[in-house]
Amino acid sequence: MTRLPKPAAAAEARHNRLLGHRLALLRSARGLRLAEVAEVVGVGLQLIQRYESGEMAVPFGRLVRLAEALDVPLATLLGDSFEGSGRGDDEATAVLQIARIAGRLPPAKRAALAAMARELGRP
Repeated sequence: MTRLPKPAAAAEARHNRLLGHRLALLRSARGLRLAEVAEVVGVGLQLIQRYESGEMAVPFGRLVRLAEALDVPLATLLGDSFEGSGRGDDEATAVLQIARIAGRLPPAKRAALAAMARELGRP
């Protein structure tokens, strides 16, 4: 197995963490548990945890199954680009906390929270 140069390995680790944050965010926003996603994807719960933490890269075929399990287009997981996202770990953590809270809300309250977030995001 060929080792990546340090800059490339660091970039790959950043990409794995970013994808993991997206997976966790989408799962939490839909109110799904790790076990539920793992069952649909056909893997163990610990593997989903490792993907979400960015500890492991997600093989492409499994990425497709994760997108299906989360009911999102594959492009949503990949985003426009991994480069230049500029999102720090603190910000990503805050967004993930909000998504987890939203995922536990009943639909009416979730819709109200989304409306409030849209309003707060306006200039």
